[in-house]
Amino acid sequence: MKTITGKRFSLTLLLLAGVGFFSLLSAQTFEEAKNLAFNGQRAKARAICRTILAKGYDSDVATLMGRTYAWDKQYDSARVVLLEVLVKSPDNSDVLSALADVEYWNDRYPQALEYCNRILAKDPDNQSVQFQKARILNTADRYDEAALVLEKLLQKNSANSDALRLLEKVRLELIKNKITINYTYDYFDNAAYKKEPWQLIYLQYSRKTSLGTVIGRVNYANRFGLNALQLEADAYPKIGENDYLYLNYGFSDMKIFPDHRGGFEWYHSFPRSFEGSIGGRLLHFQGSKGVIIYTGTFGKYFGNYWMSLRPFITPGDNGTSVSTYLLVRRYFSDPQNYIGLRVGVGSSPDERRLLLDGPNLLAHLKSQSIKVDYNHIFSNRWILNTGLAYANEEYWSPSELRIKTGNVYSFELGFAYLF
Repeated sequence: MKTITGKRFSLTLLLLAGVGFFSLLSAQTFEEAKNLAFNGQRAKARAICRTILAKGYDSDVATLMGRTYAWDKQYDSARVVLLEVLVKSPDNSDVLSALADVEYWNDRYPQALEYCNRILAKDPDNQSVQFQKARILNTADRYDEAALVLEKLLQKNSANSDALRLLEKVRLELIKNKITINYTYDYFDNAAYKKEPWQLIYLQYSRKTSLGTVIGRVNYANRFGLNALQLEADAYPKIGENDYLYLNYGFSDMKIFPDHRGGFEWYHSFPRSFEGSIGGRLLHFQGSKGVIIYTGTFGKYFGNYWMSLRPFITPGDNGTSVSTYLLVRRYFSDPQNYIGLRVGVGSSPDERRLLLDGPNLLAHLKSQSIKVDYNHIFSNRWILNTGLAYANEEYWSPSELRIKTGNVYSFELGFAYLF
């Protein structure tokens, strides 16, 4: 009897030792998986997670595996793994937070907020989730709500630097009014333009409304001793969660501006930080028929970089003209701080200098241009914008009755005040 009891006791010890060894091994292996995941080796981390899960369920391991899918932008796979964890642990705040990140990165803001709210319903003072919710609200342009969440967070922890920085950005977005003055100086090195500079100044007022931003602008131009004014208005009405319009109309009774100009464009935000648009421009000069120009954009955010491509297609009696512009911007702390580079082939109706060329707008047969600009906000109120540009353009020389090439050097300086 003693022998049997001793054997059973020894077997129990062996089983306990085995379980303890497996638990220790699993813990060590899980730490290895985390280290691999945080160092960018996410496929290897997932392989280790699968090995652990094959021996027994572990919510932490499954949550890590789901997050690695999300970090690799495999959002559908991340949902499958994380929702399985949620079924077994409906109140697991780690998996709810992970699912909120998945939906946020996939531009599904209502779903992301729903997961945050489920955590905060049981743990209203969870500061990391409060910040997560505020970040989602800010990205979704729900600035009033984001400010309320951040202010509540900072009442509990006034030293939270991330919350302070985000609240500063949110309050900047809550400013409704903006006045801008901008000056552009263009120097031509060709005889056809008598080497006289063109100067353009505009003063504009913009206001954010619940329907979108509206802008009023007065343009003043000086060219060859001639002065001209143009009145212009823009609007950016929102028509859905991921859609807005660009509307433009301008009027002038002075010949170096179009007597009428109009613009329409429909913008749509796609998943994974893509954006596209389609629309057109209409220009009508005194004594000539109108010009219709078709355009659109296709762009994407790559981290802090924005890249977009915009063509302009102009049908005409002598065939169809196509111009293309590539824009790259590198954003810094917020959307008001950036440096940009634009390169183009052909003429753009959005280039205000060219609109001073009256009905000879399309006389610039070929054009290559490059522009660098810099935008910076000071004291959360003042914005500086400056730019340098160079263009090499073909133009029609009336005196020589032939096409020639000339260079244009441009300088731009603008200031804006927010209130």
